[in-house]
Amino acid sequence: MGGGGGGEQPDETPAYKALATQSAEYFNRYRDVFVPLENQYIQSVLDVNKTSEYDKAAGQASAAFNQAFTPKINEAQTNMLRAGVDPSSGAFKANTAGMYGDYGSQMGLGIADAQIGNTDRFLGGLTNVVKMGQGLASESMQGQIGLAQASEDKARSAAETAFSNRLQNQGALGTAAGMGAGLLYNRG
Repeated sequence: MGGGGGGEQPDETPAYKALATQSAEYFNRYRDVFVPLENQYIQSVLDVNKTSEYDKAAGQASAAFNQAFTPKINEAQTNMLRAGVDPSSGAFKANTAGMYGDYGSQMGLGIADAQIGNTDRFLGGLTNVVKMGQGLASESMQGQIGLAQASEDKARSAAETAFSNRLQNQGALGTAAGMGAGLLYNRG
């Protein structure tokens, strides 16, 4: 009725033995070469979550915003001085305070964004570790250089936007003041 054979083991063929030998070589190579690389990658992913990496991202963003805003503030102050605005006047002080307020708020947002980018980098790395464990292809992790470049781009854009808005507001105020003075002059 469908019984099995005796308890005999079939002889291993030369092809079977060669395949087993090749599989053992592949496994040993994987263990000796790729496991240490995977462990090194896993450690580098875990290192991204260290406070020092968040501090580095914040420092790079801060430097980028400082580099983008400081020349703009200096230029605006120089232009006010050339226009005859007294540095001790309320207008000069208010304008300067407004520029530094823009700078501070934009830098705060930029630092937060850089640190969120670092978290994204960490989570992306963890995803890659899981994919490696599943035997799936891993994706590359964005490096610190990419975060720094993104911070610089955002800082330049934020500085341009902040100062363009400030100049437009000043222009509108100047136009309104000029129109008011013109109306008073024409009445007199």
